[in-house]
Amino acid sequence: MNNTIINWYQQRHPEWQLANNNNPMSNETNKTIDDYKTQILIPIEQHFGLTAITYGFTSFELYKKVQKLSPQHTAPTLDQHTSHEVNSRGNPICKRGGLACDFIVEGFEENMGVIAKYIVQHLPFDRIYFYGNNKPLHVSIGPENSQFIQYMLPSLKTGLRYPGKRYNKDNYLTAEFKDEI
Repeated sequence: MNNTIINWYQQRHPEWQLANNNNPMSNETNKTIDDYKTQILIPIEQHFGLTAITYGFTSFELYKKVQKLSPQHTAPTLDQHTSHEVNSRGNPICKRGGLACDFIVEGFEENMGVIAKYIVQHLPFDRIYFYGNNKPLHVSIGPENSQFIQYMLPSLKTGLRYPGKRYNKDNYLTAEFKDEI
């Protein structure tokens, strides 16, 4: 499971070669990857089935490559994919700490809302970005444990998604969503 959190990019960008193979430099990142597996991925796989990481941990080297070659839809100072890694000046890339992964659960590729609600009801999380029932779910753990849920709405003109309504743990469970586009 560690390998999929770390080596996810090889599936998405097989042509990308990294000197450090996207390995974490920070011991705190390694610990947080283990925490993510224990707190999020293992419980989901035990309850629903296999997960497929579509965007996982991002080392400083991979972060630089993503920002150079494929920066759209990324927010590295906010999204927690870099965990506790630092830039070339020794500053945290994302000050939130923790770790985020985007994933799909096999058998639920068209119904990721079920997975999101399960996480909200049963698992510790910091943030969830819900992009739609048929899109990967962005889930983070972190020291803030904010239990913040952001529903991302699709633009009918561009197809891109933008922040819609914000939810907390309580009002999310009773919300009804439209998955447009």
